[in-house]
Amino acid sequence: MRASSWRVLCGLVAMVLVLCHAATGHARRAEAVWGEGQVSKTRAQAQGEAFTNAVTDEALDILRAPLSEARRAALREYLATITGEVVRGYSEAGMTQVQGGTRLAVDVDVNRDMLKERLRQVGAYYTAEEPVAMVLQLSGATPEVAERVTRLQLLYGVEQRAGASVRLALRPQNKAWYGTLDSPEGSTSADGASVDDVWRTLWAWYFSHRQVAGAASGQQAVLRVSGWLTADSVEAFDRALHDWDRALQSAQLQEVTMRPGGLVATWKLVLVNRVELDRRLDEYLAPRKLTREVSQ
Repeated sequence: MRASSWRVLCGLVAMVLVLCHAATGHARRAEAVWGEGQVSKTRAQAQGEAFTNAVTDEALDILRAPLSEARRAALREYLATITGEVVRGYSEAGMTQVQGGTRLAVDVDVNRDMLKERLRQVGAYYTAEEPVAMVLQLSGATPEVAERVTRLQLLYGVEQRAGASVRLALRPQNKAWYGTLDSPEGSTSADGASVDDVWRTLWAWYFSHRQVAGAASGQQAVLRVSGWLTADSVEAFDRALHDWDRALQSAQLQEVTMRPGGLVATWKLVLVNRVELDRRLDEYLAPRKLTREVSQ
């Protein structure tokens, strides 16, 4: 095949890969038991529990960090509220009779990219390994509201620490809630019907600015890998990159071209951990005798 034909073919492959990864989905097996004496009394409830189990397992795979039992519980509680957003489809894998009920197995198609975005919004994506320290001023809170704020701290991965550079203030205002957040990234304020609403708005602002600041401070890079023999191999590696969550925030295939030594593929990256990226690249590329170049 002539080189010009190869370029056309590889260009089409690149376009397909970019479009496919705009809404990446992963099928994950999950189970739940239903019947009298079980948490789920009906088949529909068991199905919902299985969806939450699948989304939680996918989230823990993305975070790839040990979480306390209390934080896992807070994360699962949150994920149960967004299963309708991140579950793209499912297929039942069978039912078996077990002691006290029926076990339902489901293969759940989870939109991994959308789930990552939700984990970023609640901070868990950034704080799985290292919490954010803050000074909290909570005024006029009932015991129930104070308990809720404690639960939100678990989910978001923020903890109170004297002298922290992030300062959060929450107080009731006209039967609603008002809050401010001051940090090195800037300051913002929000009001809402509940303390949850205000907390969600303030921290979503903080983590979005942290993400932008990280991308603007030299954490973008270009990866060029040479020596591919087939377009299918490029596609398989592209899928692998999207699973390296502790190394990369995102990976976007830019182009595939034909060279005398084989195909050359280029990706635009936003880094999370350069050391982790180098480790994963060595593990994947060296056995395949591929060469790489990462430039920032």
